[in-house]
Amino acid sequence: MEDVGIGVGPPRYMKRIHSGRWRQRALGGWVALLLLTAGFLGTPSSHARSVVFHEIAWMGTSASSDDQWLELYNTTDTPISIQGWLLTSTCGTVSNRLSGLLQPRQTFLMAATGDTHFIGLPIHQRLRQPLPADGGLRLLDARGRLVDSVPRWHAGSREQAATMQRVYPYTAGRNRASWKTSTIRYDYGYGTPGFRRPPSYTEQVLNQVYHDVGTINVYFNQHALTDWATEGNEANHRINLEEQIIERIRQARHRIDVALYEINLPAIVEALLDRAAEGVEVRLLIDAKRDLEGYRNRRYNLMRVYLEQLARGRDGIIGSPDSVHLFANSPIFAVTNPELREQFGLPPYPGTGLTRHTLNIGSDSQSGYLLVPGAKREPGVHFGTSGQMHNKFVIIDDYRVITGSMNFTETGIYGTRRNREAGIVNGNSNNMLDIHSPELAVIYRDEFNLMWGSDTVQPSPADAKFRAAKPEADPHYLQIGDAEVKVFFSPGYNVIEAITDWVEREADEAIYFSIFAWSDSNLENAIKRKWEGSGRDLEGERTPFIVKGVFERLFWNQWWSANLNMEGRTAPKVSHNNPNIRWREPPPIFRDQEPRKLHHKYMIIDPDTHRNPTVITGSANWSRNANEINDENTLFIHDARIANQYRQEFYARYLQAGGTPRSPPEPTRIAQPKRH
Repeated sequence: MEDVGIGVGPPRYMKRIHSGRWRQRALGGWVALLLLTAGFLGTPSSHARSVVFHEIAWMGTSASSDDQWLELYNTTDTPISIQGWLLTSTCGTVSNRLSGLLQPRQTFLMAATGDTHFIGLPIHQRLRQPLPADGGLRLLDARGRLVDSVPRWHAGSREQAATMQRVYPYTAGRNRASWKTSTIRYDYGYGTPGFRRPPSYTEQVLNQVYHDVGTINVYFNQHALTDWATEGNEANHRINLEEQIIERIRQARHRIDVALYEINLPAIVEALLDRAAEGVEVRLLIDAKRDLEGYRNRRYNLMRVYLEQLARGRDGIIGSPDSVHLFANSPIFAVTNPELREQFGLPPYPGTGLTRHTLNIGSDSQSGYLLVPGAKREPGVHFGTSGQMHNKFVIIDDYRVITGSMNFTETGIYGTRRNREAGIVNGNSNNMLDIHSPELAVIYRDEFNLMWGSDTVQPSPADAKFRAAKPEADPHYLQIGDAEVKVFFSPGYNVIEAITDWVEREADEAIYFSIFAWSDSNLENAIKRKWEGSGRDLEGERTPFIVKGVFERLFWNQWWSANLNMEGRTAPKVSHNNPNIRWREPPPIFRDQEPRKLHHKYMIIDPDTHRNPTVITGSANWSRNANEINDENTLFIHDARIANQYRQEFYARYLQAGGTPRSPPEPTRIAQPKRH
């Protein structure tokens, strides 16, 4: 049995009681109190080790020592009611009665604030009294039995505003070995508020996570070379991107908008279902696919059963209050295979809640049980599937945007189903941005509504705009913390021309890139002129300008791929857009050697210089399709810290592909992001 260290003795007034009768009553009451204490405070709760102290900012934050906060964590796979539970201190100075339901594998954030949010994170309950200076916290269930205890502050640093963080949730909180001082930067010190589990539980390398308005987090799912980090700017790498997305989904309180090329990740599906069941408005915009034979069709079928789960919600009824609202660029019909439907818990007959339709889709007439309505090209005719809704972004409430190169798929994150089930992150190489900016959220929501056809939960197929039907639109300019950001959506704006123009005008010293598919010759020729001073075939002399790059190996020998020109190779065919203007001096470019696909679409311009360090990233490959046909989003981020983090990631891909990075420089200081 755990020693909870009650530390009390007879009250002083008892020493002054001389009457036998009153002495007997007083002693009897004291014995009853001791029995009650021994029976309840000394008895572990049935929830012991199920709910634990997870992280404690007993020192406050770098802004104020009064800004204390702590988190509880549900270690189980079932919800736990904490109604009537008590957070108390050994010395009796803290007494917080708790309420609510703690969801599986989720945290419960308590903070000393009068607001509903703490550094941009929604808090679950206020800390009404300051935490004791020397430690000593107990968590008691509604019957007064011990759930968890921390007799003293075993870790944490007041000087660094570094939290005391649980190393592993299943060891006793009273043990010093159960705790460590956090080394992960956040807005006001070191800690991981709002995150279910610190990366010490896994192989993830999480170095900095910010939550407040005006902050940008960058995540890479493969390893990075942090020797190239500027001071205090080590990149987040080997990160499970799905977990980061789920953390943010769980923080949503009002609405979530999701625009995806593909989805087959059950944990994200479950997270969206949970939020919809709790009253959060969830809209999902998805790309429709053609029915193909073999592996691709199996993936499409898998996506469709997950979409039907979302449409049916927790109660299994299409269109009920807990349903996720769905829309696509082209209609999607339900899977009819009875075995697959049974495997995923769907009604054996899709006609339960769905209606059979015959629709004109592109130039074809198709029939089936309509699962996801699609956009109309003209009255009575829907768009076909020749173009792609290739976005991969999430909007949380009215303040946060998640975007990048990653598809929400097993191959995108884990590589295989077996890896996913084992928690092994070995999928396609990707990058992801997590940005807290209400202004950016409005920009992305406007683009979402344009494709949705309305700003309500009900899409409007007749008003939805995809592909070339989108109106021309200017880029969006905004300031996010210290970063100047430009946002481009295509079609509607020539984003490849914008990248080319930026290279021509602003690139002064170096370009590094990691790209899945690159066929645009104008952009490639602009870099050739920087590299060897000429845009002509096999002409030019080397300049001091640096070019390094990694290409996805799948397209390395395709006649249209930019690497053929860069290597000075003669393409087997040419076109108006790909005239095969070869470089005289091939730059150091390589085909990737990743475990799976190199799925990045980023360029880094002048990193770690006094010029204008810039990262260009998003969902778009550098091709005519991305510019004129597919629905895409691209960001220009002008920020030295962000550019340096991408450089750390690039050199890992470059080294693995066969390149030889020069020795990293001595770390230099870059100004920290603004604190609000």
